[in-house]
Amino acid sequence: MIKDLIETFNIGASYIIGSYILPGEPLIKISEILNQKIKLNIISCDRIIEELKSGELNLGLIENPLFKKELSYIEWLKDELVICSKEKLPPELKKEELKNLNLITREKESPTKKTISNFFRSAGISYSDFNSTIKADNPTALIQGVKWSKPNRINPTVSIVSKIAIEDEIKRGFLYISRIENLVMERTFYLVYNSKYHHKTDILKVAKLLQQQR
Repeated sequence: MIKDLIETFNIGASYIIGSYILPGEPLIKISEILNQKIKLNIISCDRIIEELKSGELNLGLIENPLFKKELSYIEWLKDELVICSKEKLPPELKKEELKNLNLITREKESPTKKTISNFFRSAGISYSDFNSTIKADNPTALIQGVKWSKPNRINPTVSIVSKIAIEDEIKRGFLYISRIENLVMERTFYLVYNSKYHHKTDILKVAKLLQQQR
């Protein structure tokens, strides 16, 4: 019973993971297998790493590869960054077609934007190849910005977001996805922990559960 639980297992999750993957059944199951209360903190990947290093968190779930030698990492989920649009675009967009798109993008300091920039660089693409760019401060703002954008067949509004985050909207036909020709933007989500401060056995139980969830 929840009222009998005396300890708290603190999880730090990045925005995509904490908002779109963990809520609901996964958190309930973690609480059951550990017989502890669960506190979910939705914070930046940078902050997760710092709070793991100081022992404030039992487990971190990150979407960007921020590796520190004092922490242990477990590969968890594969994700893909895709172009999301309200109107159906070609499944693959040529580089020259990007000039027609109004792109909602993240702030400059965002780790995900840095990841996307690295993918772009490898393919000889930059943000200047788009018609225009608009900044937003979190993934939900990016997605909602596309969903509520005005129809514009000449210069449609798009964003580059986690495919996992928009799975429901894709299934219901609210949003569509495209990719840039010859560019696959795949990344790995990681489970991170610091065995210096917390019981490794409990952390590995949670890791095994989460790996079975998808």
